Amino acid sequence: MQTLFLNKKFFLENYKIILLIFFILLIFYRSPYIFINGRFVAEEGSFWFRNAYLFGPIKGLTQIFFGSGYLNLWANISSVVASFLPLEFSPFGTVYMAFSVQLFLLIYIIFSESNFLKSGYDKFFICLITLVTPPMVAEVWLNTLTSQVYFSMITILIYFQKNSFENFFNKLSPIILLISGLTSLIPCVLSPLFFYKWHVQKNFSNLLNLSTLGFATFLQLFIFIFIKINNLELAGSNLRYEISFEKIISYFYNVIVKTFLGRDLTQTTFYKFFDLSHLSFVISLLVVLFLFLFFLRFFFKKIKDDKILKFLILFLIIQSLFVIYAGKDHQVQGRFALIPGILLLFSTYRFLQITKGVTKIIFSSFLLISLTTGFYEYKINNKYKHFLECFNCPIWKDEVRNWKMDNNYELKIWNYPGKTMKLN
Repeated sequence: MQTLFLNKKFFLENYKIILLIFFILLIFYRSPYIFINGRFVAEEGSFWFRNAYLFGPIKGLTQIFFGSGYLNLWANISSVVASFLPLEFSPFGTVYMAFSVQLFLLIYIIFSESNFLKSGYDKFFICLITLVTPPMVAEVWLNTLTSQVYFSMITILIYFQKNSFENFFNKLSPIILLISGLTSLIPCVLSPLFFYKWHVQKNFSNLLNLSTLGFATFLQLFIFIFIKINNLELAGSNLRYEISFEKIISYFYNVIVKTFLGRDLTQTTFYKFFDLSHLSFVISLLVVLFLFLFFLRFFFKKIKDDKILKFLILFLIIQSLFVIYAGKDHQVQGRFALIPGILLLFSTYRFLQITKGVTKIIFSSFLLISLTTGFYEYKINNKYKHFLECFNCPIWKDEVRNWKMDNNYELKIWNYPGKTMKLN
């Protein structure tokens, strides 16, 4: 009994460290091969690393992939870090730079002081949501080009941190917001709400957060307008930055439905039980039903009375409008559906926090379904395993050896055979 008491006491005193270790092991479990062997994924190698390796760190830090329409600072920094390593080990640079952002997100959730995440249970479930739910697709896994989604989640959580500039994470927040804003447009579209927060609570911490994110937003807006004016963004199958009915349908399919049901169950529901010719009508009907249920007087009152829930809903609306505009090729899927999906789950969790009785059970069921389908697709049942595991993938050291024998050789990178990299 005494040993059991001591173990319980030890757990209560160190539960944050234990949680962090558990989630690190969960991350490693999903793709041990990548951690042990490293990799470059598509443009992460063929554009970002190549430029940093051939033209030096200044070029690496300032490069812009005009096709995407914005600066991706974290990909720039990561490519420079990778270029400093021996070529045989350079893929580890980008893999572990991507991992560092995921790790910081977990550390921030577990150790920061938040008005949203107060208890150990809150921190545990939000960590799970940001790791294993259906929105966390394999496409964004250990990839510096898509580290932007993790920075975006940190940005959202910073908004709800307690106003205490003595706290370490509060001091670090302006730097994180600056990097986040210079890495993606997603945090930038949230800058008006950071302005509102500073306007309501005029303190030094909120001013610094607004200033750094505002500066990043201004710079990204300048780059975006320059690229649009000069028609430098991608076209054809990668067309972005326009609104279409197909995107709206794709949004409700990939965000509203798949966030909870996962890919397999969602496709079973739509493709087996509904005629595909009526898919648009069915989705529209579900949307109307969802909005009707969501804005019943009870829920509206909850949103109105709870500031955290109100801002989560505002974040969700802003991000939803943005991804419908910015999604590629008339689709809102993959990493484009990720942040709205996560915000939908955050909002669901907030409903769970502030409701009681049957309503609490309903929202608990939504989260349980999402976590269950997410665990199902986390590794073994993931359709896109080629982002997680090695299937006839190139052996990087062999590729480097071939390149050293012939500098015109195109090094194979993930996902080969579609992707290669020239280092001349």
